[in-house]
Amino acid sequence: MSECRVAARMGVGVMQTLVVKTSCERRLMQGHRWVFSNEVQSPLKMFAPGEWVQVVSTSGRRWGTGYVNPHSLIAGRLVGPWNTEPTVAFFAERLREAVAFREKLYPGERTYRAVYGESDGLPGLVLDRYGSAWVMQITTAGMAGVTAQVCEALVGLFDPSVVVARNDVASRALESLPLEKQILYGTVQDFVPVALHGLTVHVDVMEGQKTGLFLDQRDNREALRRFVVGAEVLDLFCYQGLWSLVAAQAGAVRVLGVDASREAVRRAEADAQANGLEDRCAFQTEDVLDFLKRTPRESYDVIIMDPPAFAKTKSGLPKALKGYTDLNRRAMLALRRGGLLVTCSCSSHLREDAFREMLVRAGQAAGRSVRLLEARGQALDHPALLAMPETRYLKCAFLEVR
Repeated sequence: MSECRVAARMGVGVMQTLVVKTSCERRLMQGHRWVFSNEVQSPLKMFAPGEWVQVVSTSGRRWGTGYVNPHSLIAGRLVGPWNTEPTVAFFAERLREAVAFREKLYPGERTYRAVYGESDGLPGLVLDRYGSAWVMQITTAGMAGVTAQVCEALVGLFDPSVVVARNDVASRALESLPLEKQILYGTVQDFVPVALHGLTVHVDVMEGQKTGLFLDQRDNREALRRFVVGAEVLDLFCYQGLWSLVAAQAGAVRVLGVDASREAVRRAEADAQANGLEDRCAFQTEDVLDFLKRTPRESYDVIIMDPPAFAKTKSGLPKALKGYTDLNRRAMLALRRGGLLVTCSCSSHLREDAFREMLVRAGQAAGRSVRLLEARGQALDHPALLAMPETRYLKCAFLEVR
């Protein structure tokens, strides 16, 4: 077996102790996994970025093992019990547990989110499976320092054809980490064919959005099926067209997907043809707002709107809300009476209550009566920790617009 192409760092040795204030004890006791910089009693300058530490409070309570970054607002993240060592064996056990959970959710499936950060006890790590291709994303200095151990555990357990590191997300800058993409193990083809939704789709694990596909909408796309039989469907911000393909497969008579990326549209067209759905699925490259501005009223039975995150920061939320409101207002006007709007937001800074308030304002501005049929979120392979609202980010509402 070939080795992972990433150098292992030296062992952590004797861990220093990170002393945290009792003010954070209640949150940690409830199951939250972060310690913020203003909650640290120890001088942060004594720690190196990514250093693994034992976490104890000023009251003497042992909270376990984690890692620290003195330059980050989230100074500490808990990983495991007291005296946990970040060995290959430790990561193998965590990966084994995480994958076993997904296999119960989706028996026989080989495309899913295998690790979702804190929710799987591995803060700073996202791991997606696309058949025999695995894509990891590391967002913290603490996890970056043990990339080799994670890769070795993954290869030993699952014998992948390739392990790709898609460390190109902007959040890495918060931990002073570089943006990079690399193949850690094996070789990769241009497009990896995978089975999803009973379809064959082709994933670009090196250049595609996120790690290749938007897996967090998986269950929501399945929930769409009951609403689209015999319908004319519009899929906005369609990316690679998975919402469109599921709608066509479920019985929609006509589906139009719109996205500003010509490359995404080209790939959507290719997947529609590969699945024999090109007669019902069409795609076009255009700015979504421009498209909606020229769309006549009451043109579609179902509209799906899955935009990128408009609010990248808390300070950007007011402007983002205006954008969300205008888009949803225009989409409501483009629906026929009694039509379905599936509308989403992946902005973590937009709370669920604010998301619903925005939809109320959009309905009012459009002069439409809106009924909530389903309030949904991210797929089950992205489980949220109840004590960590930060792990629940996706909002998805199925609305009847009258």
